[in-house]
Amino acid sequence: MLPLWVSLLLSAVPLFEGRYAIPVAILLGLSPPLAYLLCTAANLAVIPAVLLGMEAAAPHLRRRWKGVDRLFRFMVRKRLRGRHFAALFAFVALPLPGTGAYTGTILACMLGMKGWRPAATVALGVLAANALTALAAAGLSLWL
Repeated sequence: MLPLWVSLLLSAVPLFEGRYAIPVAILLGLSPPLAYLLCTAANLAVIPAVLLGMEAAAPHLRRRWKGVDRLFRFMVRKRLRGRHFAALFAFVALPLPGTGAYTGTILACMLGMKGWRPAATVALGVLAANALTALAAAGLSLWL
């Protein structure tokens, strides 16, 4: 029971997410498919919360600090024309520290992306990154 809770909690921690929670879950004795499902579910659950939080906090932050407003305007100007969803997916799908659901969702908000498409793009990236992590961790667990 403890590995289940540890996996769920670690998957919801920013910058830790599934990239580290899946190998920990496998080391704690969960099967790789179960570790993937649990950690991915917890990781996906943070996307709507961060998206809603950023949409609510961004206007206040932009009014309060001019540097934040300049950063938002710079990010919107630098948006990749028509390819921003593919770039966002590639960014989140890389199983590297700092490229997960939290960062991808914040980046989507800073780029001015609205609606369900950025959340779906980040979710697909999380699914891909966690699948790569689970496959790598399952392969390593065979050697241990």
